[in-house]
Amino acid sequence: MKIDYPKDNTEIVLVDDASTDGTLNEAYDFVNTHPDFPLKIVKQTLWKGKSTALNEALKTITHDIVIVTDADASWSSDILLKALPYLSDPKVGAITGRVTPSNIDSNWVTKAEDNYLGLMSMVRLGESKIHSTIRFEGCFCAFKRNSFDEFDTKSGADDSGTALKVIQNNFRAILVPEAVTFVDAPHNLKLRVRTKLRRATHLTELWFHCLVLFIRGSLVMPKRLSVPEILISIFNPIIFILLTCISLIIIIKYPLFIFPTFLVLLIVILIPKIRNFSFEVVLDQFILFYSIILFILKRKIIAWDN
Repeated sequence: MKIDYPKDNTEIVLVDDASTDGTLNEAYDFVNTHPDFPLKIVKQTLWKGKSTALNEALKTITHDIVIVTDADASWSSDILLKALPYLSDPKVGAITGRVTPSNIDSNWVTKAEDNYLGLMSMVRLGESKIHSTIRFEGCFCAFKRNSFDEFDTKSGADDSGTALKVIQNNFRAILVPEAVTFVDAPHNLKLRVRTKLRRATHLTELWFHCLVLFIRGSLVMPKRLSVPEILISIFNPIIFILLTCISLIIIIKYPLFIFPTFLVLLIVILIPKIRNFSFEVVLDQFILFYSIILFILKRKIIAWDN
């Protein structure tokens, strides 16, 4: 209701995915107390997941642009006025925003997440300037209706997976840096690792799909974007784990290597910036490697419990 955009140009669809926590009653109460607000409710009797729910909503829309947000996200009031003009370019089929944690100063975990999101925003912006990025954020995604057929249900990443569909349909998918959304970042390491693993699992599956398309010669995304991402997301974690194992074997076989290794670790620990960067790099490599194993085993990460 606080979004600064004409309500007569807007339709809002809320999909209830067989919730049991009273959400549906809250929604009906809102409709009854705000009869002029353009909100309609789609109710699913069976729990099928977000992607399937989005496709149910897609059947009901009448407008040319579809915007998706997550339940735990909040927007700045002028986000549509800043973001939607980018879709006036006929080559652009989808746009996404950047995320800022609303609890940045809670502790070192939330600050680390903010630093990570900032770095990823720079990467996504650079990719967008060249052509496209598939690193979409579910907090804010806008798609031209003619740029895709339905939301991606295979990878579990309805945002990034659908962005790849848009690119494969010869449109661009870009980051709009002015489109800022807010969400609470994970406030402890366990939650953050789970969040990063969920992201990595979805993106790993997408990049494996891109690798297959690349080998077949049917990947639309330019090679200067796709090749580095495939190397970083798929091959780099495997190489990192192999080098780590080799290093451990060398240390065990030749104990003298313990001393230079200990010296390097001491330097890393004592210098905060190097320590934080090293921790993030190592954590990301292990998470990416684990996500590759999960992909090979065809196991999924469930983001929401029923």
